Amino acid sequence: MRTGRPDIAGRALVISFVILITAGCARKKVAAPDFSHAIDSIGIVWVPDLREGIFEAELTSSESGFVLKGETTVPEAKEAITAILEQEGVTFHDSLTVLPEAGLEANPWGLVTVSVCNIRFTSSYDAEMVSQAVMGTPVKIFKQIGGWLLVQTPDMYLGWVDSDAIAVKSIEEHRLWKSSERLLYSEKTGDVFSDRSMKKPISDIVAGCIVEIAGSGSMGFDVGLPDGRAGFIPAGRAIRLENLSAGELLTPENLVSSAESFMGIPYLWGGTSLKGFDCSGFVKTVYYLNGVILDRDASQQFQNGIRIRARRESFPDSLQTGDLMFFGSSQRGRPRATHVGMYIGNGEFIHCSGMVKVNSLDSTRANFSRSRRDSYLGARRMIGTPSVKGAMPLLQHEWYF
Repeated sequence: MRTGRPDIAGRALVISFVILITAGCARKKVAAPDFSHAIDSIGIVWVPDLREGIFEAELTSSESGFVLKGETTVPEAKEAITAILEQEGVTFHDSLTVLPEAGLEANPWGLVTVSVCNIRFTSSYDAEMVSQAVMGTPVKIFKQIGGWLLVQTPDMYLGWVDSDAIAVKSIEEHRLWKSSERLLYSEKTGDVFSDRSMKKPISDIVAGCIVEIAGSGSMGFDVGLPDGRAGFIPAGRAIRLENLSAGELLTPENLVSSAESFMGIPYLWGGTSLKGFDCSGFVKTVYYLNGVILDRDASQQFQNGIRIRARRESFPDSLQTGDLMFFGSSQRGRPRATHVGMYIGNGEFIHCSGMVKVNSLDSTRANFSRSRRDSYLGARRMIGTPSVKGAMPLLQHEWYF
């Protein structure tokens, strides 16, 4: 969901001057490191955030010429490299892989099958957890190593998940899922039962999980889970996914109601679910349940929305309920957001720090936070912002509809 990319020719102009400096020597078997800066420049242009894309490329030399090797999730990045090298007459063997890797092209999609799926930095259970995805979240699959899949979530975040937590889907199966009737679980937590007797659960479920509707009645919904299991969800605990309209739900009142319902839920690094939040995962979940998909991390969220002045003396008069408040530091005069909360009115904000709680920047309040006051960077307004990457209505996201 990056914002629109310029065409390849336009991007090539940005970095062609670097290539021209180095490529002129290619026929003299210049050592590959001479090309590293040019390749890195292309990577920066096409994959500026390695949390959302892969670009690992290098040009190595051999007796027979150059070998372009590595991998990327962005086809245009490879096209930019190969087009310019070919234009400059550089002879090379192309071993740069565009993901998904061979064997996954026919089944590049997946749906999360467990209530909460942990997403890790590398393919190991002891690796850092960087995010989570709830049941029914569509993901793109790029690689497989043993029992691990490298996936990308709808907010474009990349990470590794246990393959047992993903139901792999073909392009056609994903298309059929997008056209199906679906439910979004709206209660904080609950169970999916084996049948309408509601005596035996087959899975736990949390807010934001998505299942398919197989039938409905006064008691509730017969549902199909992403891995094919059949179950039942009682009435009043879910809404039809098509009703998750940001235009109707994204109001200050709904945002505050959602946020305050999570009071006391503990902090969990990488958490984006009712089983634990980090700061950005908390506000991301609040907005998701009201129809909008935000970027994953605070530093990314800080780049979106309508900019509100950072002056502390104008707080809280400059803010509106639902605005995201950012905290951090400045490096070389540039703000770096490391924490985020949401303004709830009356001079207070709700955030996840240790647990979900409410603080104020007003020194006269009992819940005053000096550290947050001193590190306040500014705010961003998501209500009313255009539908772009980082503030994308779920009903407009092509992975869902």
